[in-house]
Amino acid sequence: MLLLQEIFRAGQEVASATEKTLPDILNRLLGHLLGWPFRVTSGCVADRSGNETASFGSVIYAAPAGDRTPETNAIPADAVAAVIDTYENLDLENFHAAYERIAQAKTLKKSPAPDLKEFPITTITLGIIFARRSALPLDDLGEELDRLNAKTPSRGWADMVVVATVGVLNYAVQFPGEGLSGDFLPAGEGAVAAFTPPMYIVIVMRPTGAYALNQMLAFLVGHLAIFSPGAKLPDRAHMLKEVPQQAVTISGYQYNLSGDLVGVPRQFYNDRYLPPLPMRIEDQRGDLLCTLQFLPWQDGGTVLLRGKLPLEGLLLFLGNDVLRRGGIVKRPDAQISYVLPITQTHFNQMLARIQQQSNMIVRNDQTRWIIQKFADEGSQSPFWARLLIGIMHLRDAVFLDPSGRDGFDKSYEFIIASLINARRASDKIVQLWMEHARKVGLGEVVRLEGRAIHIGESIDMELRKEVETFLNVAVRAFKQGMQNLARELQIDIGFLFQKQTNFDTGIATLETVDSLLAEYLRKTRTWSDRLLESRIAIEHKGWMLPRVMYSEVGTGIKADEPLISGQPVSEFVRFIFDRLSCFVEEFTAHCLQKRMPKGFTITEIPLARRLPEAPERFGITLASGGLPAWQILYHNSSFEET
Repeated sequence: MLLLQEIFRAGQEVASATEKTLPDILNRLLGHLLGWPFRVTSGCVADRSGNETASFGSVIYAAPAGDRTPETNAIPADAVAAVIDTYENLDLENFHAAYERIAQAKTLKKSPAPDLKEFPITTITLGIIFARRSALPLDDLGEELDRLNAKTPSRGWADMVVVATVGVLNYAVQFPGEGLSGDFLPAGEGAVAAFTPPMYIVIVMRPTGAYALNQMLAFLVGHLAIFSPGAKLPDRAHMLKEVPQQAVTISGYQYNLSGDLVGVPRQFYNDRYLPPLPMRIEDQRGDLLCTLQFLPWQDGGTVLLRGKLPLEGLLLFLGNDVLRRGGIVKRPDAQISYVLPITQTHFNQMLARIQQQSNMIVRNDQTRWIIQKFADEGSQSPFWARLLIGIMHLRDAVFLDPSGRDGFDKSYEFIIASLINARRASDKIVQLWMEHARKVGLGEVVRLEGRAIHIGESIDMELRKEVETFLNVAVRAFKQGMQNLARELQIDIGFLFQKQTNFDTGIATLETVDSLLAEYLRKTRTWSDRLLESRIAIEHKGWMLPRVMYSEVGTGIKADEPLISGQPVSEFVRFIFDRLSCFVEEFTAHCLQKRMPKGFTITEIPLARRLPEAPERFGITLASGGLPAWQILYHNSSFEET
């Protein structure tokens, strides 16, 4: 408890620090917390070749008992465990400068680590950028960190970015098919020379708020424990007791066979990659022993096993040359080989040898995947990217347990299915009308004989059918679908579909707890009433779309478009569908925003910054210190323009 209080007091001091006092506050805290053999001072770092860095606010180094290294002297690189570059206000310019200074410190030459068989040890210099505040949202710093990493060998990457009272950026470990496993500390010199671990290293953003200092200290202590085994260090778990551990992933990396971290190719991201089905390994009776799956990597591949057989024995079928880099990582529900210099072809040959040289039987997984064409467009379409991919990403952040998503998914699937049908009916109505009007205008299907206008085709019946379809499925998505979804998200919007007096009462109640949503629904009523009343007219009043009328214009014939709710039918369906699409996206996003984990919210991605391959409108950001939080506001812009 005393430790947490001390860190909390230091955090309060940091909140009011200046560029000059910030290093002293950190050094005083670190000097008190870190026991033998560590010392903390401001200064520069130099290696035995005479290479020297600029001065850092904090240098943590291991020193013999009684050492009194003057602060003005360069600290020998061999002794340095970590450097912290400190700023009162972090902007893009000094962020770049800090990254370069840390890269310089991390690449200074050091003596090889002693070979302590019983303890792992590292000589790597940890590099942290620490700022009291930032001129940039933490999201932008994360993206900039990724850009700098792309042109810097991974040995020189900054390991953590801390913005006091806001949050931190650092790296976390993620194994294939799993969530985040924990923080990633830089591997020791040469640690991945003989093998390549099958894990993703991802930049994560955490809304630590007032506990940013705790997160940094725990991260630092984790590194110091393997820099100097046996050192007297505070309890890392105790420091993290109050720190939020949920995080947003910004980008991912993999080790290649050369031991360098490089970006995961975009085609292998979860939202774009469909891995091949695993192969079944059975005994002679047909009982399943395990499944094997090949996963492509940067310049090789890894083998994932689920089941009771040891993966080590099966990897022997790959051959000795491959297994020079062999090894196994055991996970709770799987075994994963180290990354090997193999391709899908090598994996297939391995399966053939298992079949031929053992009493095991290799079979294809009998699970049937049905891959069916659904539309002539994909994730590049704003409709699919925003209403399906984007909303699902928000849903994943709210419902962390997949089993808790069922109610939401069932309701939302109904909405999307209805919306797709409304879209198809709307497109058909517009196409029918435009093509018929074109033919009439060109005289292809009309002729004038005396006072009689002869029309060679009729679209009245088809138009009426498509209008009825459109109104039915649009109302189904809006009234039944959105009302059920709102109920799943613990919001009652039943009054939106009722008479004005009930609507006014419901809005007044909602306004006391969510004034923005109340105003949004008040304006939604201006178009939703037209949709509901048009369907009621068909269902209960026997209304039908009027026939197309024709009139003479000069020497030609003109088709007059039928009206619905006082608007030409093609304009009406386009307008209503556009409003409905906006409503589904915005209302759903707002409800999910209110249920985001503590410290997180939703931000709107500007049109120019949306990925061409998947132009999602919303992203997840920090509630404090992140990108501007989105607020639900009614607008008249079209779906494509928002």
